[in-house]
Amino acid sequence: MSKSVIIVDDDEDTVRLFSEFLEEKGINVVGNGFDGITAVKLFKKLKPDVTLIDLNMPNGSGFYAIKKIQEIEPTARIIAVTADTSSQTEEKLEKLNVPVIQKPFNIEHVISNINN
Repeated sequence: MSKSVIIVDDDEDTVRLFSEFLEEKGINVVGNGFDGITAVKLFKKLKPDVTLIDLNMPNGSGFYAIKKIQEIEPTARIIAVTADTSSQTEEKLEKLNVPVIQKPFNIEHVISNINN
């Protein structure tokens, strides 16, 4: 059975590209959002298998959304997708138990993370 995924990034082109690539690979993209607050709303409504989320967004950062989603569902599978390579960001994500994929992303690496 195909995994259900929501994609949240403030860059509309990134969301569109992600959606197209994942759909081509048989991943079911059930929702798209462009800010942290929308990410939380989409998660509550759609209960996806995996949430792909950017960290630096307006109207609720990715960290805001990750914490809220983990409050709703402590075992939620969340993957951060970001260009932020700072050690502080990596440490925060490690504490939250959220793997990170660096931009520019390799779609095969993303799919492997979603399916594992």
